[in-house]
Amino acid sequence: MPRIISGTLRGRRLESPRDSDLTRPYPDRVKESICNLLRGWYEDALVVDLFAGVGTMALEAASRGAARVVAVERDRRVAGFLRQNVAALDLGDRVEVLMADALAPTTLTRIGGRPDLVFLDPPYAMMREADSRQRVLEQAARCGQMLARPGFLVLRTPERPDRVPHPVPGLEGPEVHTYASDMHVLLYAPPAGTSDAGGHDGDPRT
Repeated sequence: MPRIISGTLRGRRLESPRDSDLTRPYPDRVKESICNLLRGWYEDALVVDLFAGVGTMALEAASRGAARVVAVERDRRVAGFLRQNVAALDLGDRVEVLMADALAPTTLTRIGGRPDLVFLDPPYAMMREADSRQRVLEQAARCGQMLARPGFLVLRTPERPDRVPHPVPGLEGPEVHTYASDMHVLLYAPPAGTSDAGGHDGDPRT
C-alpha cells in the first residue's frame, strides 16, 4: 500500500486497488529521491499530476506544502480511490480531482493558472509504443508552454533516453535519473534565463 513519506501527512497510507499493476505507483525510494531533487519547490506551488493514479505524487505534494494540486485520472475505478484518499486526508480544499484524459489538450485548459511542477507518469506500455509516446511528448510540450518560469516537468519512462530520445519542444533537458533498467525519471525545465515575477528562486538541478 503506497504511503506519504514526508510533510504534514507523513506516514499516512493511501488506499489503492489490489491489482497494483493498474496504478504502478512510484516506489518509496524513488519518490523520496525525486522529492529531494525538488526540495523547496512544493511550498505554495501549483502542482499538476497527470495520470495521477491513487494520488501517490499529488498527495505527497500537498503534504509538502503545495497550495493547490490538480490530479488528473481517467480510470473511473482508480479515480474513486483517489477521491477517497483526498477525503480521508481532509485535502478537499487544496486537491482537485479531474476525471479526464491526461493527454487531451482540453484537459490542460481546465487547470487554471501556471503550474510550478508537472508530473507526467503514463502507463509504461504507452511509452514503449512510438505513436503513443509521441502523444505523451506532445502533451509535455503543451505543459511546457503553460509552465511557470522557473518550473519543472517530471516524466517517468521505461525507455532509456540514450536509446530512445524523449525531446520536449520548448523545454530544456532531459536530466536523466535512472533507478532501474526500466525506470528512468526525466527532468525538464523552461530555457535558462526565462522567469516570471515572484517565481521560485534557484534550480534543483544545480
